[in-house]
Amino acid sequence: MVESERLTTQEVQLLIENERLRHENEALKRENQDLQLALSTTAQHGDVIELELHETNQRLKAEVVERQRAQATLQALIELISQQKQDLEVIVQTIMEHGDVLDTQWHQKLHEATLLATYDGLTQIANRRRFDDYLEQQWKQMARERSPLAILLCDIDHFKEYNDTYGHLAGDDCLKQVAQTLSSSLKRPSDLVARYGGEEFAAILPQTNLEGALKVAEFMQMAIQQLQVPHAQSPVTSHITLSIGVASTIPLPQNPATTLLDMADHALYLAKQRGRNQIVY
Repeated sequence: MVESERLTTQEVQLLIENERLRHENEALKRENQDLQLALSTTAQHGDVIELELHETNQRLKAEVVERQRAQATLQALIELISQQKQDLEVIVQTIMEHGDVLDTQWHQKLHEATLLATYDGLTQIANRRRFDDYLEQQWKQMARERSPLAILLCDIDHFKEYNDTYGHLAGDDCLKQVAQTLSSSLKRPSDLVARYGGEEFAAILPQTNLEGALKVAEFMQMAIQQLQVPHAQSPVTSHITLSIGVASTIPLPQNPATTLLDMADHALYLAKQRGRNQIVY
């Protein structure tokens, strides 16, 4: 009876072991199936994976090349900036060492530019721009000082006929002579004579009343007559002459400077209407 029960126990153990082995076998079968499925999937998609790997590899190579190019460009920029920095340091050092010379040259260039902007290239006296600026300045100053300001407008008589007869080169020489003569006629540093336009000249006389302005006009007219520049076609006389309009006033701040200029211009117009070669105020 005991032996029978023992055998039964062994059988039970064998059955249990057999069941365990069966489960293990089934598990191995499932793993085998999974591996076969994975292998099949890998085989089916191998070409796609290989293509993706190839494309990824190409992109990586392109990125490497691009980064190398960017690095080379950056290095070139660094070298350029470094060179420019050195150049700037040299310039700054030069400026520091030669600052006085450069400053003098700058002021000289500025002075030359100012002369070109305010002086007439042909006659070498003040131009219309300088005349307008100085008139405005003196008008305000004389208004503050309650002092008289005078203007002379001068016109070379029948200058067109002079050009037609002697030519424009001779006309230019005539303008130069007249300009320098009028300029020499002014004795005070505050007086200014300018080429007003064409054959017209103008003078600004600060602190000058009408009587004083007329004396300056007479002196100018006499100086031009003494030049004895021939003018065969002039109906006035055989040499160059001037018509002069004179005006003087004590400026009022509320009035524009052109008030005085208009007065002188009207006087010049009358001088021409009355036969030229005369002074009208």
